[in-house]
Amino acid sequence: MSARFEPDASIDLHGYRPDAAMDLVRRAVESGRYRGKTLEVIHGHGSGVLREMTRKYAASSHAVKRYCGGEELFLPGGGGVTIFYL
Repeated sequence: MSARFEPDASIDLHGYRPDAAMDLVRRAVESGRYRGKTLEVIHGHGSGVLREMTRKYAASSHAVKRYCGGEELFLPGGGGVTIFYL
């Protein structure tokens, strides 16, 4: 039996407009507060706008060493979650 993945921190973007959600994600990542940790970004499934924006940001950010979708780690929420490795 394998251990379940547990992120070091989590941000929930439900209820945020896309621009405000991405500002929250940027501030969390660029603050350095989570450096060396895993950050779970919960964006939900919805229309996929927040998922796309979150993953595009992760791919372009120098602070994000790598990222993966929750579906890759078989996390609850699946594709409604993105994990940042900072």
